[in-house]
Amino acid sequence: MLIALDTIKKTVAAALLFVGLAVSSSGCATTVSSTTQRAIGDSSQSNAVITVGGSGESYETIERLAEAYEAKTGTEFDFFPPSQTSSGVEGVKSNTFDLGGTGRLLTAAEADDSLTYLPLVVSPLVMVVHESVQGVTDISAAQIKAIYKGDITNWQELGGPDAAIVLFDVSEDESEKQLLRETYLGADLEVTSEAIVFSEDDEMVEATSVTDFSLAAVPFEDELEDLPVTVLSIDGVMPSSENVESGSYPMGLALGLTIAKTPTAETAAFVEFIGSDEGRSLLEEEEEDDD
Repeated sequence: MLIALDTIKKTVAAALLFVGLAVSSSGCATTVSSTTQRAIGDSSQSNAVITVGGSGESYETIERLAEAYEAKTGTEFDFFPPSQTSSGVEGVKSNTFDLGGTGRLLTAAEADDSLTYLPLVVSPLVMVVHESVQGVTDISAAQIKAIYKGDITNWQELGGPDAAIVLFDVSEDESEKQLLRETYLGADLEVTSEAIVFSEDDEMVEATSVTDFSLAAVPFEDELEDLPVTVLSIDGVMPSSENVESGSYPMGLALGLTIAKTPTAETAAFVEFIGSDEGRSLLEEEEEDDD
């Protein structure tokens, strides 16, 4: 789901103003705008590389923007193995990454004066089940909590087949788990020891697609439509950008990125591309894909 375009435009514009001043004062370039004009207007600039790390949830959105920008300018992107938001933030602060992908809003400690945060989109976190779970298309908030607690263990209790629920989960430091706790589980709920815990959501998606009677909470991705899984509504509300925006569907992952206060000229040019008409159009497409 797209955050209001006016908000993105203002946030990116403010970041660009600061970046422009920082780049100018460091002697790296006269202004961000002139750097961007050269980068976007000259497709021969193929040696530049922008490094990306951090939250895996943000990668699909950043990759969409990066592919368009690379085709236009020749700038290459080096995506490190996905991890957590905190790793992306620390990577930017230590100059390991040019861009740090985020799957949530930054904490007060993370959002210091060494970096700039840019919101991109808000994507639904969805409950999915393997296609073998016939007869279950909706789940309630109370049922989600009971499954994770271990009080509900058989799909028959939800109107499905007489089969044990195979619960897939992620570690507590993942953005998905933090959001799930904020919305449905609560901070103190002890997850059943029967849950199978994954370190990466991509692994959990793959496992759900091949495991009968499984259930998982995963970020919405285009590929879910091609997998043998069913996306459940929650309390009768389907996950969509519109429903997240209205508040009727509460699980939305805030995806964004962080950059250093004094980024490289290539990174500054890419950020300006994100705030351009073409960049915002790509983010609008991301919104449409979530509906």
